[in-house]
Amino acid sequence: MTDKVCGQKKNIVDKPIVLNIFSHTCPDLTMVDLPGITRIPIDGQDKDIEKITKNMCARYCGDHRTIILCVLPANADMTVSDGLQMARELDPKGIRTIGVITKIDIMDKGTNAKRMLEGKDVSLRLGFIGIK
Repeated sequence: MTDKVCGQKKNIVDKPIVLNIFSHTCPDLTMVDLPGITRIPIDGQDKDIEKITKNMCARYCGDHRTIILCVLPANADMTVSDGLQMARELDPKGIRTIGVITKIDIMDKGTNAKRMLEGKDVSLRLGFIGIK
């Protein structure tokens, strides 16, 4: 579906892919999977790709009803994360941001994500979850 909507040129397209799942036992929920903040354009992408991706994220995550799932790789320093910085700007009290720590399984030998998961370096009111 991504190739159909966006094409195969790897460009960022601000057009959501809508997937409807219905259940009488669940509340209504809209989920938007946004691109990561991209700094360096590759062939075929707009030269201002960073501005485009930041503006798109800010527009969707700026709504006070939005729950922000801020995805961070475990094998990188979270204190330099553009996504986490943007989440903090859009949700300064941290009441609607959940940190999602990925790539725990490929961390360097002898390291772990315990401090990240416990919120010791950066805290979020809703905390962090780890996925593999």
